[in-house]
Amino acid sequence: MRFGVMGTGQVGSTIAGKLAALGHDVMLGSREPGGENAKKLGLKVGTHAEAAKHGEWIVDAMPGEHAIDSLRGCDIDGKILIDIGNYESAVDQPIVTPLGEAIQAAFPKVRLVKTLNSISAHLMVDPASLGAAHTVFIASNDARAKAEVTDLLRAFGWKDILDLGDLTACRAMEQLVPMWIQLEKFYGGPDFNLAVARQPA
Repeated sequence: MRFGVMGTGQVGSTIAGKLAALGHDVMLGSREPGGENAKKLGLKVGTHAEAAKHGEWIVDAMPGEHAIDSLRGCDIDGKILIDIGNYESAVDQPIVTPLGEAIQAAFPKVRLVKTLNSISAHLMVDPASLGAAHTVFIASNDARAKAEVTDLLRAFGWKDILDLGDLTACRAMEQLVPMWIQLEKFYGGPDFNLAVARQPA
């Protein structure tokens, strides 16, 4: 499958690398496609518009403050868009409109799925490396898109995938970001995640 991964930072490059390792055809989208950071990644890099045209699926790995403007004019209608972004300002400011809901409202024909936004980049694609059971959350208004992204999460190695329902869950998911920051400070690094304990069904 062809993926357009928007963002060449740690999260975007980690996701893109995993997708490529699984055999997918990946292009990264960058505001500076000819920049040194992009050249170091060893993958195809283009503009956001070029990456969106390339991808059958899109991954938003950009800071929330830039996501909607960067996606404008891109070929994303009808495509699954996996939103793993957060507002950088969410660390110390209340979220007015959650990013996932804002993107869906701006691009109503996109099949948006929110997931992976409160997890360290290396654990997103290799959850078993933590050595303990832990949880990834997922939400979407599109049940079929959510099921397809759930299959991708399983390919990444995820076993505990907790479906939180439709995109109204984005607010709760994105509000985990300040907690993530505090835990990273407490543990002195990103080798952790949350696990939801519940009675077996």
